[in-house]
Amino acid sequence: MNVQPKRSAIGLPSSGRCQLWIDFDGTLTQQDVLDELISRYAIDDSWRVIEQRWQRGEVGSRQCLTEQLDLVRISPAELDALLAGITLDPGAVALVEAMESHGVPVVVLSDCVELFIRQILERHGLGRLAVRSNTAIFHNHRLKLQCPHENARCTFGAAHCKCVSMDVLGHADRRSIYVGDGRSDLCVSRKADVVFAKGILAQCLDKESLPYVRYSTLHDVTHHLAVAWESAAMAEAYVATAHPSPVPDAARGEPVPSPGYRDTRATA
Repeated sequence: MNVQPKRSAIGLPSSGRCQLWIDFDGTLTQQDVLDELISRYAIDDSWRVIEQRWQRGEVGSRQCLTEQLDLVRISPAELDALLAGITLDPGAVALVEAMESHGVPVVVLSDCVELFIRQILERHGLGRLAVRSNTAIFHNHRLKLQCPHENARCTFGAAHCKCVSMDVLGHADRRSIYVGDGRSDLCVSRKADVVFAKGILAQCLDKESLPYVRYSTLHDVTHHLAVAWESAAMAEAYVATAHPSPVPDAARGEPVPSPGYRDTRATA
């Protein structure tokens, strides 16, 4: 396992009090679908200039993706072939099945296109997952981005405001766990109770000194959550046997520190 805790303790309550949000490109999948599409089927290399402007923060993902997809020319057969070549993270199915066994709601939050996401998930037997993402009109070998979940007040100009999606779809009585890998996951990661990160997202969280758990594959996430929830269940069982005070945190609905964390907040 390559689960490396970062900086400060993050508590996890029992699984019945959690909900999981997960990015798609580069998180559920091993490849970034939009990167593959644009780099292989754009009519010229001007998409690279657009990408660099987004990376520098000069434009938001909405403008970036709109301009980049305008450059794509692809046939239906080519699109199907590209999507068929996208593979899931080796721990994706196991993570989803583990969440389902624990009764933890799972929602995919993505800047990708729902048509692409659905086709890939269904091919791997995960078509049942809830998805919130962008859409696109595909006509005459061209793609026009549609952003039904954008937020005019978003200071980052995101194509999909994941923060609003979390507010709209979330359960107020459950703590939010977020799993991601990219720049578009940063804003929502600031609001989540627990974050699993790798890649650019991990680098961004390091710069802001925000706590997270670094992972390599989704097997790591599944393992970490299983251990944490086992600890929470043991604490609740302790109370059920009518032991006297002190009452464990989990029995009061308070989070139980995730295994491996060291709480530095008291000495910061």
